[in-house]
Amino acid sequence: MAPLADRQLQDSMSGSALGGLTDKRVQVPPGSSLFPAFDAYRSAINTPEAIAWFLKQGIVMSSVVIKPDSVTGNVTRDGVTRLETFTAGDGSGWWRISPRINAAAAALDVAGNGLPYLSDDSDILSRNTVLSWYGVKPPAHEGDLGRVRNELAASNWLALPGDTKARINQRILTARTVVDRIDERKNLSNQLSALLGNKPDNEALVLTGVQAQIGSTSSLAKAAATTASVSDVLKTHDLPLPKTVGELRNTIRWLNASLPPAPPLGNFAQLISTPWVPGALSEPDKQFLAGLSRVDPSHRNPSRDLLSGGFVDSTSPDELRSKAEHYLKLALYRSQPQARWEHIATGRQFRGQSAAGPSTLEVMRWAMAAIMLQIDPDAPGKPGVIAGYDIYQAANNGRSMAAVREDIEAHLKQKLGPDAKAAPLVAHLFLASAAPEFLIADSVSTLRMGTTEWADLRLGVAFAERQGGPGCSRAMSYQEVMALTRLDPRSPEEAAVLDNHGIAPLLDWGLMQGLYTKPADGAYTPQQYQQAASAFDAQRDQLLQALNAFKTPLPTRRSLAIEQLQKEFPDLDVKQLEAMRVYIADPNERRNMKLSEPRTRSLIETYMTGDLTTNRWMLLAPGEQPPQPAKPKSPYAADKGLSKQQQAAVDQNVKALNARIDKLANVQNLVSVEVDTYLDNLKQGLGTVTRRMIANLPLADRQALEFGNVELFALREQTDGVPTVELTPGQVEERRGRKGTVIRSEYNGVIRYFEVFPDKMLMVKRDDLPAKLTLGGTFESQPKTYGNWATTHTQVQNGASEPFDFKAYSSDSQPTPGTTSPGIIIDKLGDTLVAPTSAQNGTANSMPNSFGSARTDAIIDRIMQGNFVHHRDSVLTAARGELQLEQSREVLRRNDAILLSMIPFVGAIMDLVKGNWVEGTRGLLIDTVGALVGGAASAVGSLVKTTKVVAPFGAKAFRVLEKGVLVVSGFLNPLDGSADLLAAGAKGIFAVPKLLSKVPKPTLMTTLGAVEEKLRTYLGVSGGVKQLATTQRGSEQATASDGLYHGVNIKATQIDGLWYATDPKTGLPVGTPLDGFFSA
Repeated sequence: MAPLADRQLQDSMSGSALGGLTDKRVQVPPGSSLFPAFDAYRSAINTPEAIAWFLKQGIVMSSVVIKPDSVTGNVTRDGVTRLETFTAGDGSGWWRISPRINAAAAALDVAGNGLPYLSDDSDILSRNTVLSWYGVKPPAHEGDLGRVRNELAASNWLALPGDTKARINQRILTARTVVDRIDERKNLSNQLSALLGNKPDNEALVLTGVQAQIGSTSSLAKAAATTASVSDVLKTHDLPLPKTVGELRNTIRWLNASLPPAPPLGNFAQLISTPWVPGALSEPDKQFLAGLSRVDPSHRNPSRDLLSGGFVDSTSPDELRSKAEHYLKLALYRSQPQARWEHIATGRQFRGQSAAGPSTLEVMRWAMAAIMLQIDPDAPGKPGVIAGYDIYQAANNGRSMAAVREDIEAHLKQKLGPDAKAAPLVAHLFLASAAPEFLIADSVSTLRMGTTEWADLRLGVAFAERQGGPGCSRAMSYQEVMALTRLDPRSPEEAAVLDNHGIAPLLDWGLMQGLYTKPADGAYTPQQYQQAASAFDAQRDQLLQALNAFKTPLPTRRSLAIEQLQKEFPDLDVKQLEAMRVYIADPNERRNMKLSEPRTRSLIETYMTGDLTTNRWMLLAPGEQPPQPAKPKSPYAADKGLSKQQQAAVDQNVKALNARIDKLANVQNLVSVEVDTYLDNLKQGLGTVTRRMIANLPLADRQALEFGNVELFALREQTDGVPTVELTPGQVEERRGRKGTVIRSEYNGVIRYFEVFPDKMLMVKRDDLPAKLTLGGTFESQPKTYGNWATTHTQVQNGASEPFDFKAYSSDSQPTPGTTSPGIIIDKLGDTLVAPTSAQNGTANSMPNSFGSARTDAIIDRIMQGNFVHHRDSVLTAARGELQLEQSREVLRRNDAILLSMIPFVGAIMDLVKGNWVEGTRGLLIDTVGALVGGAASAVGSLVKTTKVVAPFGAKAFRVLEKGVLVVSGFLNPLDGSADLLAAGAKGIFAVPKLLSKVPKPTLMTTLGAVEEKLRTYLGVSGGVKQLATTQRGSEQATASDGLYHGVNIKATQIDGLWYATDPKTGLPVGTPLDGFFSA
């Protein structure tokens, strides 16, 4: 069948299809060798996910063209239709959809010219695509048509040459393998997700006998099998069989985990990377670029010219900031700058990946390197530093990332001079390598530096940058980045690799929290790392305790009664208990009771009211009726009562119930005790979130609260017309605004005010309040007559119109700026917290540890004890069930609102809103997979080099510490070469084999290096064919020589008397000539 179809296709190509140079469409027979690749592509581009993506972008399907690294199509916006291009790195989400399509397209589009969209019932394909697939070069011009006809006539598609057939088969197999693995993961994820529900993490899981779908290329597809055991299928994806629901959730997260390919321009700093790598510029090259304007006779600056005038002047800063990559390419892709920078690169004897000269991409890298070096000759500099501006300085703690970026751009404007308008673009260039978390497009605008959320974002971004390559994170959404931090390692070795990546974010977090000051040489100590890890773990634990406090329901008299009764009736569930009744056992008592008093009552309610006493009740099972005496034979016969047998049964029933009643606690007393415990836990929880808000304030505000004089105030409404002599504490409390507290600090002559709303997770700085607040309101004398007595004059306390939104203090509403409330009385909460003696000696540079300080404790204690959000009497009343059901539920609803507001991640909030409590709480945890060493090589290097023995870490923030001494030692003991591996974290993949060669084999670091490569391959499987192709190292490596370049062991090749470093991946000479290379 297949040969006949191939012949049919060949014959169709020889006819009208070659009637002219213009490409024609030809029909693809189902039985042809080409058809499997054609069908795979047709299926891939018509999946529901793919169609949904095209529709979301507004692309006209008939105009779609799939290319190896992009997709183009006509898009209509605001009535204007234009051709747009989408790539895996532009934030459109194409990287999520494209792997399956690209894998199938690669098997079909041999020349890489692009494929159109094919409907699911289409059977036509481009003539030139078919020719290329069968190894025939398409016609380039009219005169070339004869060549193609001759080749077709001489060839026989019925019997293709062996090498051609092998190439075709390999092409199809490669595509099928990629598609099969993608589909297997997707199917497994869907199948296993159906087993989750809302089951707790610790519930045991048995998957024995469960089958999963497999692809035809799977190693498990023996005898044309289409399914295999879940255990075996997971094993082929390097995933262990989950034994609990928690492990299953982690397995599903891994099945869904993937990374986009790194963008071609990476982090814009490949040519000037620190430390130096093969292909990067030498120090003389950097100095040349940094001083280009000085050596140019016309004093023109070719790098600055790129960003001067034109679109920079006519585009708003916000537009430049949000579409920085677009405008950078717009500037760099112009023909004149391209030619100029190609001339500069060639003049420096630069060798790129092609012998034909620098590529467009390489030329762009030269231009970007020059821009950065002319602003900062030491670029890219230390991680977190941009041209001398320290991003992670303690002063930035509590500031929004948006505000910090404004500072960075303001700093760069001073460096740019007349080109200051280009600051948003230049900031983008620097941030890509110095602090890539700033470039996550949809991250929360209010995210504050130094918070646990910020640390988690850094972990996720750094994870992506290390595993996916520099610049990888820029294509990801905030949710996708945060999903990486929720991956639990699959093995102790993987835990060691991943958890170690969090060292830099943790050290910076500790600095910003005020745990220690930044060392002058930038070298942190193991003790500081331990201090940060311990503090982080403590904060996490307190936040979890707060979470539990907010989720714990208010103990009610009914719930406590049921709990106590279940102890005495262990065989009954709640529904059965609710059906149990008690009956007055004594007939005389029944006879003398008021008609309004029921003789038969619910067991639970009787216990709740305190009426369940001994020798009074008998117990009735569900449906059981009280015993009745025999009916008299005539209306005049006397009531003889119960029979002896009946009475004996009643007495036995009462006696048995008495035994249970004697063991029951007094539920009335229990209510008070449990409510007090509940309120104490709630105070601690609200205290924790308040502590967190204070710790997240900017440094100047934290210093003012820590070292200044601090006063706290509560607001209440006046009680109209009630004399002070008649004013009761209850009336005062009814008017108290318990949801908010005012804090005033005076420090170094500056007065600051803050409004704190603990249950709203809100702290507002007020710059519009007077230096002194009027306390206690005013007193007014008013006449009042008591009975027949003469009129007397009494004092009435009145409030005033104050610049506070009292509605926010007394309800769930948010405070409205500029609001004034009438009749407000301001009361001071306790004495002034006097400034400590140390404040008088100057503390301008002090970094307070606000989360753990005694001063913060004192502030929170005043709020929680003096102005707690819930008044005990009202909560106690609700617990006793004396309020309407809706009012009781209000207390619980408010706690749920607090709970949702404190969860730091949007994903976790959505999980909780959807009722997925297990997954929602997991979003709060930050002690999951860490970030990478990458951008923190200097800090890590100093850490490991000063550690002579295994440090006695005890924190839980990094699970590597729980995996045994061997793994910890492998990272902290520099004697086995592991320190060098860590310090070289930013060098990239090439550094791993070089460094590992220094370590005796087998070693722990050899294992961990292999684990990291395996992890990178796993996460990159969605990248398609590239991940399956083996890296070919050319014979050029044989001509390379080992040597030393500025202390770095490398391989180099000599060309025309000049030494060039060889690319470890290709073996080709790259970069500019090496200055000072010594051959071994």
